[in-house]
Amino acid sequence: MAENQSLFHDLSDVELADMQSCSIIKNFSANEIIFNEGDVLDSFYIIESGSVSIQIDKSGQSEQVCKLNKGDYFGEMAIFTKAKRTATAVTIGDAVLRCVTKDVFLSFIKSHPVIEEKINLVLAKRNEELSLKENLMGATGLNAKKLHVSIKGDPSLRESAFMRERYESVVDKMLPELQSSLQELLLNRCIYRLFINMNSGEVRTYSIFNPLNEDIHTANKLVSKSYIERHFPVISYEDKEKYIKRLFNFILTDELFKKIPDHFQNIFNKSNADWQAVTAEEIINVISKLSTLRSIECFYLRNISISIVQDAIRMQFNCDGTHIVSSEDYKQFLKDNVDE
Repeated sequence: MAENQSLFHDLSDVELADMQSCSIIKNFSANEIIFNEGDVLDSFYIIESGSVSIQIDKSGQSEQVCKLNKGDYFGEMAIFTKAKRTATAVTIGDAVLRCVTKDVFLSFIKSHPVIEEKINLVLAKRNEELSLKENLMGATGLNAKKLHVSIKGDPSLRESAFMRERYESVVDKMLPELQSSLQELLLNRCIYRLFINMNSGEVRTYSIFNPLNEDIHTANKLVSKSYIERHFPVISYEDKEKYIKRLFNFILTDELFKKIPDHFQNIFNKSNADWQAVTAEEIINVISKLSTLRSIECFYLRNISISIVQDAIRMQFNCDGTHIVSSEDYKQFLKDNVDE
């Protein structure tokens, strides 16, 4: 919002003056609303004189995010996005603003390639920062090692969880043997990700040799050693990690990847540079506790997703909703929920 955060902070005084030349002057009275949170974006403003309060709604109450003064810009992202206003702008006293509409500004920068290039660089950085903030997880890992997110589902399912009788599933009958097989797949075979449905016995597997596809197996098949031998070639954990890194590097050098916007490339490049496979010890720890999570008296595990590529364990329980935790927070999750 403020000048040092503006999309235009890299422009020279001459370039700023040129840009302001395509604006129109608008006069506002004290406490007048310039735009409301949720309004359609179509222009941005430069404060010629006076001050503007940027506010957001919190539980029905307006809360000031920042105060802008003469020379500050606000709403400039309206020119480049299709989103709606994320805040309300209100004059504090009488104010004079320069208004630049989207169509006029886009036409202006097309005729000023130097200004266009500078704005595009700042816009790419802003989009990269916003994408990282909005994502729960990075492209090939977590944004932080500490992660525990709960995504709530249908409240009626949570309310009726205590009234639904629990039945022993096909997985419950073979869970100790299945846990051993799941560990074998992730640590010693070609599989990099598993999804296990505890009620139906459906197990989805994802191979490093066919990363765009998922195969579906039944739990009763996967407890068979001969079945595993037929379907999943032996690959050491170390070799699998190296192979995944080579896959990432191939993507980075492919011509199609180079066509996507810079901020996407930057995110993936940084994630790839820092990426490490989830440790074998963490995989063993997660799988060894499946019986514990399945046997919780009321809120027992329905399905779980485990991957060596992303340090994120996704769990759903019979009360609906989803928990996503990092392997580092998995032990704390168990302690909080099953007293381990």
